[in-house]
Parts: sequence; C-alpha cells; structure tokens
Amino acid sequence: MQNKVEIKDNQLIIIPQGINKLTSLKKRLEIPLQHVQGASIDMEILDESAGFRGPGTKLNNYWAGTFRKDGEKTFFNIKSADHKPVVVQLANENYTRLVLGVDNPEEIVDLVNNSIN
Repeated sequence: MQNKVEIKDNQLIIIPQGINKLTSLKKRLEIPLQHVQGASIDMEILDESAGFRGPGTKLNNYWAGTFRKDGEKTFFNIKSADHKPVVVQLANENYTRLVLGVDNPEEIVDLVNNSIN
C-alpha cells in the first residue's frame, strides 16, 4: 500500500505508508472537505510531464513529492506499474491536486465523492 486515505472530522486525510513517507517527504496531508472538488481515476495523467520536481523523488515509474507545472503544485505518491492513479482536485489549498496510488482506487474515489456531496 502506498497511501492510506480516510475521511475523519470533515477532513480528507492522506497518510503515505512505509518508505513512501521518506520519498514523498510527507508524513500526512489533511485537507478540509470543503476544499475537495472531487476525485477520479485518470489513467493518462502519468503519461503527461509532472513538471519541476521539488522536493520529491522521480524514478522510472515512481513519483513522490511536490511537482510544479504551469503555476500549479501537485502532490504525487504513486508507482504507475502497480496502481490506477486516483486524482483528487482541490481548491484554496497549497496543492491544486493529489495524484495517489491506493489499493482500492474505485472505493477511494467513491468515498471522496460521496463525502463532499
């Protein structure tokens, strides 16, 4: 598992697991649900350029940390060969979106979208 995702106290909580805490340089992200616009699975997102890395890690098919592109910041924590990318769109936050690897992507997308409606 790369990320644990949960909803608690009107917060979307992302907890990178294991070595992913070190490579993404984040122990935890907490986003108020009112700043979450929605979640989806986007199989093409990893085919695009992630932009300028910093701080973070980019190795072959693994992205972890903060990437900047076109004035936006995205948090990545995913190994493309193992996971369908869950993309969470944000507003009024440090990050514009989160791109996450999770064990159960369809369930996480439903959890997030049902929690904001």
